Parts: sequence; C-alpha cells; structure tokens
Amino acid sequence: MLSISQLESFLAVVDAGSFQLAAERLDCSQPSVSQQLRRLEEGLGVRLVARNRSRSTLTRDGAAFLPHARSLLSSAARAHERLKARPLIIAASSNIGVYLAPRLIKSFKEIISDQPVRLQIATNRCSIDAVLSGEADLALTEISEHHAGYEWQPWRREKLVVIVSPDNPLARMRRVTKRELAEHPMIGGEPGTGTGRILREFFGADFQLLRIEMELGSTAAVKEAVKAGLGISIVLAYSVAEDLAFGSLVAIEFDEADLFKSLYTIYSQEQPNSSAARTFSAHICDIGETILSQ
Repeated sequence: MLSISQLESFLAVVDAGSFQLAAERLDCSQPSVSQQLRRLEEGLGVRLVARNRSRSTLTRDGAAFLPHARSLLSSAARAHERLKARPLIIAASSNIGVYLAPRLIKSFKEIISDQPVRLQIATNRCSIDAVLSGEADLALTEISEHHAGYEWQPWRREKLVVIVSPDNPLARMRRVTKRELAEHPMIGGEPGTGTGRILREFFGADFQLLRIEMELGSTAAVKEAVKAGLGISIVLAYSVAEDLAFGSLVAIEFDEADLFKSLYTIYSQEQPNSSAARTFSAHICDIGETILSQ
C-alpha cells in the first residue's frame, strides 16, 4: 500500500538528486528517506532510483512512475485542503449557545484562524443526539449521560442564582431561604437542563412547596417574565450578567448553600487527537473562567 511519506521521499530524491539533500528538504534523516523509498519499491515490485555516490537517477520504471507519483501527491494535498475547509459543527444547548458559545468560538479562532465553525443551537437532548447521530462533531451541554464510545469533559462550573425584578420585595435581600422562595410564584425555563434535579436535591422535602406557575421554553423568555413582575426564577449566573449590569434584574444567592451546575462537552472517542473537536474541547477546558469573565 502506497503512503504519503513514501511518495514524498521518492519525489524529494528525484527533485534534489541525492538522498542527503532530500532528507534536508523533508527535515528528516537520510536513513529515513532511504527506508521510505525502499518500502515504496518493495510495494511496487520495481526499482525506481539508481543509487550512486555522486547522484541518484531515475530508472526506466522510476521515470514511468514519476508523473503518477506527482499526481497522487497533488490529489492527497487537495483532499487534505478540502477536509480542512470542512467546518467544525458544534451543537449547543440554548443557554450555552446564546450566552457562552460565541465567546468560546472567538477565542478558539484566535489560535486556529483557518478553522471554519458552524454553531447549531437546540435543546440539551437534541444537541447530544446530534453528536450520537454524527450530525455534529461536538456538543456543549448542561447535562451528561453515559454512551459507550463517547467522551464527556466537564469544562465549567456555573453558579445558580435567584433572579427577581428590581421592585420585588426580595430585591433588597442578598441571600434568600427556601421558605422565602416558596412565598413567590416560580417561573420555569427550558426543560431537560438538569436544574430541576439540582433543586430537588437542595430543597429535599420542601421542593413541593415551590409554586411553579409557568413553564417557559427558554431563559430569554424567563428573564422577560421576571422583569414583567410575573414571578421569580432560578437560572445560571452567566445568563443574566448583562441584565444585572444594566439593572433590569437583581440576582440573589441561596442562604443555605451555593448551588452549581457543571457544563460538559461530548464527542466520539474515535475522533483523532488532532481533530478540531478534541482541540476545541481542550481549549475551552484550558481557558477556564478567564475568557468568560471578561
């Protein structure tokens, strides 16, 4: 079976005229060039290059094979460029896709500027399914599951906060108890985010006291409902950062404990180490809180 390295070694010897100069062009050792050419000749069953002390020259078979070698290497280069131009497809849950993903992608493209990226925003369930079906290379989610052959990487822990409108009586408080929360109508957001599980564990038997009066489909809708005075809600802190700075919402912490939710990436274990999916996942794990706190 022909390999790219074998073709590169053959053409380097032909163009340079010697094994030593070919090795310098390829930035490798002369024995390595000799070995690659020998494997190519053994695979083809013919001698391609006549070796001598002064100069290496093509044999008759080598001259016949030369245009095919150049064509094969050129085709391989075009195929590689075509694959490099393929976008990295990222599926993200709505909260991550709206509030975090744009800055993550910008940071990623600052180090790999020629990598196209396509972002698909959906629910956690749809984002995970997109990776499992091969429609996306990687997903950013607020939940994790077990799927054989797939890797989950936690890349951020985000705080949960209570949000209220500025004229709500709770707005004057820095921390709020479970009992105080139960006195106000609660507005729910996107289903399937795992927030309900965290709150059930936190509230325990008191969870039934929460007055969940509305179930809205997105955090954006929840925020507008809270601003309108329809109730209070519990959201991830990053999703209301601009609203807090503008003063249209007030965030309050839980009195009994601080609640956090982990965010994850998921991709196939079959992704090569050099793949854009693994590179992106490693990048967002490395930057931690820095890029998102700016």
